[in-house]
Amino acid sequence: MPLNFETIKTNLYSWATANSGGASVIFLNENAPRPAQPYVTLFLSSLNQIGEDYTPESDVNGLVDMVGDREFTLQIQTYGGDCITRLENLRSSLQMQTVLDTLRANGIVFVNHFAISDVTELLDSRFEKRAAMDVLFRIGQNYTDNLGLIQTVQVEEIYQDAGGSVVYNHTITIP
Repeated sequence: MPLNFETIKTNLYSWATANSGGASVIFLNENAPRPAQPYVTLFLSSLNQIGEDYTPESDVNGLVDMVGDREFTLQIQTYGGDCITRLENLRSSLQMQTVLDTLRANGIVFVNHFAISDVTELLDSRFEKRAAMDVLFRIGQNYTDNLGLIQTVQVEEIYQDAGGSVVYNHTITIP
């Protein structure tokens, strides 16, 4: 089954909601007003193919089920209150076996987390507390390709002597 990023987003949202200490969680760039602080934003910033996809032999109908590894970065920002602690709690939750098992059951594998950065910003003459962290995950991409089948092969053999005269002419057809 091909990737469905809406399902992946739903599972990441569930993880962040369960481990953000009661803060609201939203995806960045949604068409909605900002929630009251404290809150957490999630953003899927990149998707990379890892190596070449595996292509096994096709079946009797010419179909092949291909599989490949994909890696994506989830950017997380927290706003308001003790935002660094909130991010540390999210990062620490990725060390819990129950969290890793739940993510894996949904096809998401935790790879690495990066440093938590204080990105407090001046907003309308007041500082808004913010912290940010990137988390690297992997997922599998499964898809089907129809390679088709060769129905008939026709081979023609023509041999000529040194003078250019045809000495052998034979056509073989394989159904």
